[in-house]
Amino acid sequence: MTAAVRSVQFNTLQAPSGTVSRGDARPGDVLLAFQSADSGGHGAMNLGGDWLLLDAYPGDLWPGSVNGTWAGVNLWKRVCDVGEPVSYTASQGPVADGVVVIVAISGAVTDRTQTANESDTTTPGLAPSQPSGVELRYVTGVPSPPGGSVSWSLPSEYTARGQAQSGVWVSGAMVSKPVVSTAPTGDVTLSPSLPLAAAAFTVFLPSAEEPVPDPPVVQPFAPGRGASKFRYVFTRLLDRTYLGDLNLTNVTFDKRILQPGAFSATIPIPNRRIGDQVAEIIPRDDTDLSIGPGVITCQIFREGEPWGEYWITSAQPSRSRRGTPAIQLRGSTLDAYLAHVEIQSDLNYSADQIDIARSLLSHLSAQAHANISLTLQPGTSGVVRDRTYLESEGASYGGRLVELAQVDDGFEWVIDLALVDGALQRQWRWGYPKLGVQSPAPHLFADGRSGGDILEWGEEIDALRGGTRWRARGATASTDASTTSTPLISDAHEATAHLAAGWPRLDRTLSYSTVSQQQTLEDYAAFWAATAPGALRVDQVTVTFGKVVTFTPNTLGDSGRFYFNNQWHRGVWRTRRIIGIGITPTSRGSGKEEARLVLEGLEVPGA
Repeated sequence: MTAAVRSVQFNTLQAPSGTVSRGDARPGDVLLAFQSADSGGHGAMNLGGDWLLLDAYPGDLWPGSVNGTWAGVNLWKRVCDVGEPVSYTASQGPVADGVVVIVAISGAVTDRTQTANESDTTTPGLAPSQPSGVELRYVTGVPSPPGGSVSWSLPSEYTARGQAQSGVWVSGAMVSKPVVSTAPTGDVTLSPSLPLAAAAFTVFLPSAEEPVPDPPVVQPFAPGRGASKFRYVFTRLLDRTYLGDLNLTNVTFDKRILQPGAFSATIPIPNRRIGDQVAEIIPRDDTDLSIGPGVITCQIFREGEPWGEYWITSAQPSRSRRGTPAIQLRGSTLDAYLAHVEIQSDLNYSADQIDIARSLLSHLSAQAHANISLTLQPGTSGVVRDRTYLESEGASYGGRLVELAQVDDGFEWVIDLALVDGALQRQWRWGYPKLGVQSPAPHLFADGRSGGDILEWGEEIDALRGGTRWRARGATASTDASTTSTPLISDAHEATAHLAAGWPRLDRTLSYSTVSQQQTLEDYAAFWAATAPGALRVDQVTVTFGKVVTFTPNTLGDSGRFYFNNQWHRGVWRTRRIIGIGITPTSRGSGKEEARLVLEGLEVPGA
């Protein structure tokens, strides 16, 4: 249960003792009483019953006085019991005026209240002990000159809980706000008119239930199509501080090998309470530099399993003519961040290509304000390369990592959010020559005549992706700069079956600028004539997920087997490698959780 303010009751007292009332409270609620008076010393103040003195401010000397004091503040606490009285007897100095504020908090831990106080109208900041609870700010003071009416200016980002003045002397005011982060709350000033003396308190009451429970154990039964539970957790990119959970709508997110994946979602703001929670993550103005786009990430959990982390780079608050405010979020997978940090040193490597990649990431992590705490997968590929990266080129770490991987005999890599031994890790994961499990295909999807989990499918048959006559062009044969140089080129290798069947001549000449052996060029041309003759096919599939699935964003690179038996297909199986996935969780507009699978097709190098 999350801690929340149930009631706040202000009382004034202009006698040595009197009755003070509490507001609505239920058994188990935490009751706090802020008692302040203008004279008599804080030791003279008391409340009848079993109240525990939680904190106190002793008071200040009256201006020009040797021993007269403004009495200060006592903060009392107790837990509401069955049959709790609706009022209490308060006592104070014999000629004192006082204010007593009694607050009832539901859903709070009863024995872990944090407090701090100052002799000012600025309430001090606190570092909440956990990222869920409620924060109270209370300030009290005596006007100068005595007898004036005090009017408190309360901060708009807090919920005003009231203010009161006893006679023409002591006055008090209170605000509250839900806490959804462990980030320090900072000082907050509640400005009165002309204070003679003042004291300010900040109190944090943690929620009885932690907002970040351990991931639940998912049982391998009851598919519950479309009923999967998603959770959206917001943290800071660099220090990974938990900021809070938000309820998102219109969520879509995707992930691809060697390409940044995109994220978009909407944060609805139906009321001020939700707005205050969102403001702990997306600031209302540009004065808070510790949160907001560029600083935060959204971690996505499906049934307790991490399914990705997205760097939030854009937030667009708006309101339509007929609606309540909402914020549109956009972001990218963490590999997008790597593309925004430039290499500003000259780097030289001669090593296995995986060692070069890890060295680049380690060099990035060593830069100030750039360490995103990646865990690097060990091992090597057996492919040695020479690479030089110059500061003057202005390239990014992410760009160079992609270039390093996308070459002949290269490799693939992704960044996963993974749960390892109970702790979340940002894992840089690689595969040579490819990621994933290809054989046997571990994932099955079907589009049968009586139904299946394939919602949509499509095929593109494109004659211009392939060819019927292939050549390969290599390096320049001559090293004499005084003569005209021409590159090596193979003979034309034909797709004889296609040409015999009536296909026209479609020439493709592929460039291999580093190849200096004629036979190697002949082998390349023969390979493509046999592998990519005529028209090439590209498949796309959208499937629906049940509660328990085998394929997740962390298994990109695996192969899937797809069965088609419908009005067009006659019971055919196809095996395709899955290199990307786009997720649309269940929403009001759709009762199904959908996944758009990006299937690997045959890609011919650019001519």
